[in-house]
Amino acid sequence: MTEKRLLALVALLIGLVAGLLILVDAVNAIQLSSLGSMLGQLVGLVLGVAILLASLLIYRSKYSSGGILGILLGVVALVLHLNFTGGILAIVAGVVGLIASERSPR
Repeated sequence: MTEKRLLALVALLIGLVAGLLILVDAVNAIQLSSLGSMLGQLVGLVLGVAILLASLLIYRSKYSSGGILGILLGVVALVLHLNFTGGILAIVAGVVGLIASERSPR
């Protein structure tokens, strides 16, 4: 396994944890909230799925696209106060994806 693929696998696993943390928070909040605040929680649901897809992009050899998307989605998660740990992990997964894109084969 090359360094690029190993870094992509690490980014996938970190992004998977980040997306699942945000998804679990959103699903729990939807179950406990009223209909009016449910729309706000749907944003967390969509953001969690988007982080999962961004980490999948990194693993599918679209390193820089998935990395930038992961960083942006992590910042959005932090700004919207969805899940602090999930947002930080999404940013870390994006940075690892960008590092994987910069690795040159030897």
